[in-house]
Amino acid sequence: MVLDRALKTTLRNFSTFWLIVAVVTIPLNLAWAALFQDVVATREIHADIESLPSGDPVRGVDRQAIELARSAQLIVLALELALIPVLLRATRRAIERDALGHVPTAFGAWRGVGRSSGARSSAPWRLSVALAMAGFALIVWILAALIGGLLAGPVGDSLAWLVVGLTRGAALALALPFLLVGLVEARTPAEPDIGGDSP
Repeated sequence: MVLDRALKTTLRNFSTFWLIVAVVTIPLNLAWAALFQDVVATREIHADIESLPSGDPVRGVDRQAIELARSAQLIVLALELALIPVLLRATRRAIERDALGHVPTAFGAWRGVGRSSGARSSAPWRLSVALAMAGFALIVWILAALIGGLLAGPVGDSLAWLVVGLTRGAALALALPFLLVGLVEARTPAEPDIGGDSP
């Protein structure tokens, strides 16, 4: 089945796919966290700060600072979404290397992003494969984000931004390979299933 092949491909080369994504998501999230260190350090009392009628800052953070940090986080998310096509091309290059029997690397995948890999596949979209892998990605992201939140909880204020930025970027890097490989495999022609039913 194509879904089975997609899962095997993802897990077999997971470290490569993780690095392909991490070089984008971790720097972006670290930059956001570094710009809003005070907001990150007070993340557990944001609701209290926003509910203050006077709007006075608490530990240097007021309602406007929290709103600005949220807006900046949306910009980071928009950048990550805008880079999905580029990440998809890098992922496809890594999968092509793997299919040829070579060991794919993140550096090689990124280096080959600008080069055409030949004719585009005429295989029909397998929406079920893409949706299933997107579901896996969502589950992995939720679990990774929860674990990241637990790890960031006991960290002191001075290092909170670093841990939060790393864990947010790493959580996306853990989840996105499932989606990216799923999108690639959803357009890859199915291998002949000798003696069995086609997927």
